[in-house]
Amino acid sequence: MMAYPKEVPHGIMFHHFHNEKHLKTQGSISAEDLEKILDYVGRERILSPLEWLERLAENKLSSEDICLTFDDGLLSQIDVALPVLEHYGLKAFWFVYSGVFEGQLENLEIYRFFRTKYFENIDDFYNLFFQKVSESGMAGMANSALEEKGIRELRKNFSFYSENDARFRFLRDRVLGRKNYEKLMDSILEEYGATKSELAKNLWMSNQDLKQLSDNGHLIGLHSYSHPTTLADLSYQEQFEEYQKNYSHLKPVCGKDSVAMSHPCNSYNEDTLKILRELGIYCGFISNMVSKPLTENQLATGNLEIPREDHANLLRVL
Repeated sequence: MMAYPKEVPHGIMFHHFHNEKHLKTQGSISAEDLEKILDYVGRERILSPLEWLERLAENKLSSEDICLTFDDGLLSQIDVALPVLEHYGLKAFWFVYSGVFEGQLENLEIYRFFRTKYFENIDDFYNLFFQKVSESGMAGMANSALEEKGIRELRKNFSFYSENDARFRFLRDRVLGRKNYEKLMDSILEEYGATKSELAKNLWMSNQDLKQLSDNGHLIGLHSYSHPTTLADLSYQEQFEEYQKNYSHLKPVCGKDSVAMSHPCNSYNEDTLKILRELGIYCGFISNMVSKPLTENQLATGNLEIPREDHANLLRVL
């Protein structure tokens, strides 16, 4: 096996895990998979959040340095990944959106679990989804050339996406938009007799989980309040509310100010970066390895566009 290359300092990004309690879903990995990834990247290279932030503040991060990040506050991360980290004495960043901790149901994750539970494979779902979009007449809203360009761009930035993965995300975010997408998905759930409350069971962590992680040397960071897939399309005020509410939830739970975050669905703009700086966030992660130069404003408060490697890309070489 080739050694993991030294590039720029970056995070390794994880989302879904499976075991006997948590269903195997598209892109999910097992505890054994996680151990293989840690061995490949080199456990000795993995910095704790505290070490990472100290080196970032002192401009001493090197190409040797990596960190571990977990997005979305998923219970499977606690049940499957955390025991592996504890076995090796590793600490990580955990980026969570707060709505689900305050009684809201977050449709993105619920729909994802529905696709797994009710369809034999992901392409069976995609075929139904594309058919429903076509029947709705909303597919005509997409210019074919624009759709092709959008799919190419998604696959360029996220090479592990299949053609159908990219087409689904383009239709969801750029053709339907959140309101129409959720209306269409809710109609599909109704056809299958699925309820959101039932699907939502055992998907997310609890506030107690967050507190225990924080108390044990992990770092809990921002990931918005409701996890919009196109956060950059929101107004400045809407974006501010997403992160202010996220911040206000985490501070009393963890007893600490938030200083780090990751951009949900890699969607952000200059308004986002300004808001994060105003909230005192000085470490931010994107969702791919497309590193960007720092602006003068960012240099004053830290890097808000640190690249991350998705675990799916690492599994390809193992």
